[in-house]
Amino acid sequence: MLHEYNKTIFDALHTSPTRSAYVISEIYPVKGMVNEFWFRVGTSVDVVTKTLMNALAPGVKIDIGGTEFQVTGIVLENPPPREGEYITLSPILLIDKNSGKSIVYDGQDYVKLLECAINTQIKNNLKEDGTIEVLAFEPKGVRRRKISNRVFLTQKGRMILKGEEKHLTFLLNHGIGRSPALGFGMIVPGVPLEQLIMQGFKTLSSGDERK
Repeated sequence: MLHEYNKTIFDALHTSPTRSAYVISEIYPVKGMVNEFWFRVGTSVDVVTKTLMNALAPGVKIDIGGTEFQVTGIVLENPPPREGEYITLSPILLIDKNSGKSIVYDGQDYVKLLECAINTQIKNNLKEDGTIEVLAFEPKGVRRRKISNRVFLTQKGRMILKGEEKHLTFLLNHGIGRSPALGFGMIVPGVPLEQLIMQGFKTLSSGDERK
């Protein structure tokens, strides 16, 4: 969308060394509405927000994956960063730097790799040590995705994150893992940590419905 609307802005953001100016979710049906769908774009970059507000004005038609959609409205949201449950709205892409293969959930090793990837991402972007701890991860399915004619496995799920507010904010605005601007790694907050502790970490909310 940014490429079609303003190639200069697209190139400046998308070819950034961090490739993390924005993150895009998958497309979800609006609960209780026929032929209505929604998706999210997360960013902390003002130019991305302003560009999308102009490019996605109500009435504009856009093509996503060969399907044409008409924009009916835009809602600006600012989800509060807080320790607790986070839900993937687009699958997480992790790639082994040695083999070049994608990494999906296989137990505690995935949790350790995910935590390392998150804090490395924070270090590379914010130039400071990351503080994020992944206390738990519940896999919710593996998705096959094609990038530049290569097929990768990506992981959806729910996780419990703990860390400094500014680092949680970064993850909300810029996603987790590789290629967030291509639709990978968007998360949104769910149940707060204190509530999860009261529930004994047993109850997790659903991330596949518009709330």
